[in-house]
Amino acid sequence: MALEKGDTERAEAILLMGLKISDDNKVFLGMPYMYDILASIALAQGNIGKAEALLDNAIEKMTQIGLPEDDHHAIDFKLRLARIYSAFKDNDFAEIGFKTCLEAQKRKITNGDTSTRTGMLYVNVLFWYGVHMIRNQQYQDAKSTLDIAYQYSTKIKGLSPYQELVILYTLSDLNSALGHLDVALESMLNAVLLGKGISSLDLPRCYARLARIYIKMEAYEQAKESALEAQKLALLFDYLDIAQEAGLLLDEITRKGK
Repeated sequence: MALEKGDTERAEAILLMGLKISDDNKVFLGMPYMYDILASIALAQGNIGKAEALLDNAIEKMTQIGLPEDDHHAIDFKLRLARIYSAFKDNDFAEIGFKTCLEAQKRKITNGDTSTRTGMLYVNVLFWYGVHMIRNQQYQDAKSTLDIAYQYSTKIKGLSPYQELVILYTLSDLNSALGHLDVALESMLNAVLLGKGISSLDLPRCYARLARIYIKMEAYEQAKESALEAQKLALLFDYLDIAQEAGLLLDEITRKGK
């Protein structure tokens, strides 16, 4: 309730009090959730060091109270740490983190765990590991990893359409960069179709990306249609940066289409 009112200071104080009560009374049921929210607040505020310390503390505390190392909370926290290390180019620690999470989730699935929670966390690990590989220009490995993420995402219930949309347009961007334009086009068309189905606010961005793919394919009529749709929706949603991008795309299409 404090967070809903924008009072993050009070929210943090309540959660820290909750952690102390949990520790004093040796009742740890809600502890992972409290650490989860505290770390999310720190990340939202851009306090990366604080978020890292909270995640480290959470993992250590969960080990002390006897939760398995592959508990879904522990894996989620380790994944967040890996993402922080990746963002700040601490690649050795990032690699260890991503691989630890991936092996844990693979092992659960191999042992017959078909729960939505396990499947969604597996897809999240694959996705963020793929993003890490893109950052480090390991494009082929990233493509393989993201392909597995998307293929598995279609087998599980519970994955939000927005998450699927993000995977699709990330795959599209990657395939476009690798020169696999037909595959990139298919992914982006699927993203647009999905975006329409859920009335996604990402549609202007998807149409702009679609226009870029068509330009690379020298399909200028389709590129123009996509750029115009991106521009129209961007103005409707007040995305001035995307509207400007769409305008530049239309200029490029006019030059190249002659």
